[in-house]
Amino acid sequence: MRPPDAGLLPSSQIYLHDASERARGMYLYALCVGRYDCEPSYVVRRASFDSHLLLYVRRGTAYYVDGQGHRVTLGRNAFALIDCYRPHEYGAVEPCELYWVHFDGPTARAISDTIQSLDAPAPRSLDRCSRTLMELFERSAGPAVLEEAVVNRMLVTILTEFLVRAEQRSDAGNAAIEAVRSYILENPNRALTLDDLARRANLSPYHFARTFKRQVGVSPHDYLIHARLNLAKFYLLSTNDSIKQIAYNCGFSSEGGFCTTFRKRLGVTPTAFRSNR
Repeated sequence: MRPPDAGLLPSSQIYLHDASERARGMYLYALCVGRYDCEPSYVVRRASFDSHLLLYVRRGTAYYVDGQGHRVTLGRNAFALIDCYRPHEYGAVEPCELYWVHFDGPTARAISDTIQSLDAPAPRSLDRCSRTLMELFERSAGPAVLEEAVVNRMLVTILTEFLVRAEQRSDAGNAAIEAVRSYILENPNRALTLDDLARRANLSPYHFARTFKRQVGVSPHDYLIHARLNLAKFYLLSTNDSIKQIAYNCGFSSEGGFCTTFRKRLGVTPTAFRSNR
């Protein structure tokens, strides 16, 4: 079937799948599969299209807008997983060839949310995923009925590659966050910025902040302030240094800022805390 969308060349094709009740209850199933030859004018903007979309760029350049509103460029051999239950947008940047499948199923939501919680999610094996998706398209175009269990296997194959990559990156990310925690605890008096800490974890600042809070329970800034206040309490109880000197020794830029933060977080002023030792 030739799709009606503007910006698509006549060679573009789409094949619809009609999943049985049995498949809808136990499998990942395809709603439609396609191969598009796109002109740069091709764009899709929808409030909803009840499914999840696997998109593969075989050649050229495309893009999509992720759940945080960021425009993500997809070059040759790139994959994207798009949640079409929510407002979404994707399209061509330059002439490109796209393979895609809209799918759903009982486990689709949990899988999609896990994958999309990552920063720039991608499958572990691009070759395996691209071959599987193109095979799904070719078999959809063939004369034989494509068994629903086979469709499920193909979709699981592709999504598993995303999930394996997610686990690998999660393990690496956990180790990186722990290393940054140790660095903060060892250097609370340093002028540590979010960019500095993200570079140490080899993550983007956005993904670092989100990963840190998910793993530690507080933001990097709050964790740094907590470490500085613990160091300040040690100085207050074990030295006769002035409040101003302790403030600077613990990484605060001013005595006033230190006193305000100390009282807000601990309920007493530094002077009152010291007098109770």
